[in-house]
Amino acid sequence: MTAPKDGLLRIVVAEHLPEAGWQALHAAPDVEVVGPFPEGAALHTALRDADALILRGATTVDEALLDAAPRLKAVARAGARLENVDMEACTRRGILVLHVPYANVFAVAEHTFGMLLAAVRHVPEGAAAIQRGEFPRHELMGTQLHGKTMGIIGFGRLGRAVAARALAFGLRVLVYDPYIDLSFAHERGVEVLALDELLARCDILSLHTVLTHRTERMLDAAALARLKPGAVLVNCTHAGLLDEAALLDALDSGRVARAALDTVQQEPPAPDHPLLRHPRVLAVPHLNQNTVESQAATGREIVADLLAALRGEDFGRVANLPFDEQQPYRDAAPYLHLAAKLGKLQGQMAGGWIERVEVEVLGEGLSRYVRPIAASLLTGMLRPVDGRAVNWISAPTLAHDQGIVTAQRQDLVSLGDYPNLLACRIAWPGGSRTVAGVLFANGEARLVQFEGYRIDAHPEGEVIVIENEDVPGVIGRVGTMLGDHGININNWRYGRAAHGGRALSFINVDSRVPDDALRALASADEIHSARRVHL
Repeated sequence: MTAPKDGLLRIVVAEHLPEAGWQALHAAPDVEVVGPFPEGAALHTALRDADALILRGATTVDEALLDAAPRLKAVARAGARLENVDMEACTRRGILVLHVPYANVFAVAEHTFGMLLAAVRHVPEGAAAIQRGEFPRHELMGTQLHGKTMGIIGFGRLGRAVAARALAFGLRVLVYDPYIDLSFAHERGVEVLALDELLARCDILSLHTVLTHRTERMLDAAALARLKPGAVLVNCTHAGLLDEAALLDALDSGRVARAALDTVQQEPPAPDHPLLRHPRVLAVPHLNQNTVESQAATGREIVADLLAALRGEDFGRVANLPFDEQQPYRDAAPYLHLAAKLGKLQGQMAGGWIERVEVEVLGEGLSRYVRPIAASLLTGMLRPVDGRAVNWISAPTLAHDQGIVTAQRQDLVSLGDYPNLLACRIAWPGGSRTVAGVLFANGEARLVQFEGYRIDAHPEGEVIVIENEDVPGVIGRVGTMLGDHGININNWRYGRAAHGGRALSFINVDSRVPDDALRALASADEIHSARRVHL
């Protein structure tokens, strides 16, 4: 395997990728793409110099694969599901994880109704009879959808798409989703119920929630026993939501009249799988995303999202970062920049091993960004101790591993004259410090408080932070001493607690201040401390 070309992002494609994805990769001028790879050894070799990996369902991202990819920055799953990606391992290593959960929404929603209609109107049986030369027109009696009640578990984007189509068929729609906004649901013409009541009332049950440890086998024997007798079950999302043995019993007892399954827990299934051989089960080989349009959208979107993340342009589709349509990255980006600057300042000026970090966020709409702001603060503050990259992904985990307690506070500062403000207090054995920053209207980041000092400083570049006595001549002497060492000052901001007391100088300089200059400054009678930081 050849080394990556200088300046290019090496992206390894593990397996099949839709043609639209390949076209987008080859059109990117800053990308070198390799793959696909038919077997694991070749893939591991290619990953030695990889910046990113694109995969589908056949590749497993585990510790062994990640060990083979020391430079890996991102893992991109060309699909909606992430069951073959070890999210925790990626997060601990600071690796972005991306997927495209919405590229196939229309395909899956349409497939759900295709499966439902085929099941309740006996379409497969009719087609098979015709091929055998039979014509059982009057024996295959189905049921219509109009006037029935459909229960939908999960009211995310896919659940909403299915609900909209259900209403168009004249179905009443019941929804179970513990995180749903009731007014949002009512606007869409659906009724929100507890799970038990939904199961008891629905004629048709369709599953569209995510698969987690909480939802795994949520439809077990007890849940199926609460279903309205003769209900039809449709599952075109996750096989793990169902207890397959319990469903088989419910079909045998008649509690479930028909089941339409796009997926089973073991794929491909055994030829004698009892559920798939049941006469009242319609099963297909995981076709929910198999449309030309869905696959093209999957390829285009995963490449676009991956490149945006690798280039630092947008992180809205990163699964292990708290951004989404309601919390877009672009809105948060200026505050994350400010938070990183405050974190760098705190980390470089801490008087010991940091034990606690407290964060305060003030301003309309900013509370929803507390998590990414805290992660950005930690990213600027922490230093790697075991080779893991420190970034938004890994910083919270690294902080926990280093014994740092993080907390949100509401009383760190009293600066009510700013419409938006970030404050951070750190504590170490024997000391603490609080700093605060704001964004001006033009998006410029400013430091407005440093411990007890009000100040208006630029947290950028090379900086000298001096604590001194507020007496005549200090500024002149400091300027002369810096000039004697060839240091040019580009900005000097001054804050003091009271006239004649202690004061703070925050000095932006054009080049790094050498150690002998710092020692000379610190030795002056009026100066209590002189620290060098890079922001």
